[in-house]
Amino acid sequence: MEEKIITIAMLPYATAEVLRSMLEAKGIECSLENVNLIQGAVASGVKVRINAKDASKAYPVLDKVLGKIDEDYKKPEDFILIPVDFSSYSLKAAAMAFEIARKLNSGVVFYHVIPQPDYFTIPYSDVMAFDAGLYDHLKEREEYVHEEFARFQKKLLEQVGQEVWDALKMEQIIKMGYPEEDILAYTELHPPRMIVMGIKGPSNELDAVMGSTTAGVIYKAKVPVLVIPEKAPLLNLSSVKKVVYATNFDDKDFHAIDKLLGLLKPFNTEVTCLHIGDEEYKELSEARMKSMRKVLKKKYPDDSLTCQIMTGNDVLVDLEKYIQEKDIDILSLTTHKRNMITRIFNPSIARKMVFHLKTPLLVFHA
Repeated sequence: MEEKIITIAMLPYATAEVLRSMLEAKGIECSLENVNLIQGAVASGVKVRINAKDASKAYPVLDKVLGKIDEDYKKPEDFILIPVDFSSYSLKAAAMAFEIARKLNSGVVFYHVIPQPDYFTIPYSDVMAFDAGLYDHLKEREEYVHEEFARFQKKLLEQVGQEVWDALKMEQIIKMGYPEEDILAYTELHPPRMIVMGIKGPSNELDAVMGSTTAGVIYKAKVPVLVIPEKAPLLNLSSVKKVVYATNFDDKDFHAIDKLLGLLKPFNTEVTCLHIGDEEYKELSEARMKSMRKVLKKKYPDDSLTCQIMTGNDVLVDLEKYIQEKDIDILSLTTHKRNMITRIFNPSIARKMVFHLKTPLLVFHA
């Protein structure tokens, strides 16, 4: 009986060739159709054909070529990711991460990215010049980073104590690349329970703000991110009693609150859902808050959870004032997806908060 042949994808020629080589490496017979031999490099309708019996083995390979990630890899893994740059605020964040990991019985992964140097080559040349001194520089840089890591971990050990240090499962990753992109790529493949990062204090330089690795991770990470500002007090989690969740009545708030309460359950904290809005919309805000309060009370009857409304014209100033007056230990909120133009001219409140406040910030992805 003749075997059935099926088409699993129509791709540009170059991508189809990559897929064919990967399929054949897995022992799957594959052929390409509609290849333009004259202009093969730009052919866009190349059919990738395989035996129907090989479909179950072929589709995972296709997903990998197309950049899709298997759902199994998207499930949170039992560790906390700690990106470090060996600074004082990075050390403070690591100490907090260790305490959270101990409470949640999770492991920790230290992650440091050595900035990728720029390579300059001449295209379409028979000879490619290579700077011999660059190899020595990179080798020295790598050795320096390992020494810095050892010093960093020694300081951290002094802060958390030998007992906590020995109790946690630890992993250390050092790689060369681009910090924001590499951190996000790693969390796509291995989603942690949360990311804990330190951040330097407020800066008047716009470039420093917009170029921050932490701000980029906050905005794009799909897992909770706890940000510890440089001037934040060194909190002991047993002393964290008050957490405020800033809400704008988004439909993602309930999902974020569910995650928030799950993380805070071992710490016996009070959570307040706070909305700050204009006076003219107060009546509408109160009606929406009443509805939100009813849902939360029904879903979390045993949790210390309250809802409150404030009126004000400047969310950032009013929220900071509330945090100081109520002695809030951690501020939590949700990021929102925005298009590029909106991101440039109207940065999200999370990005503003992280550079403005001195309070630890726990951010959830919308």
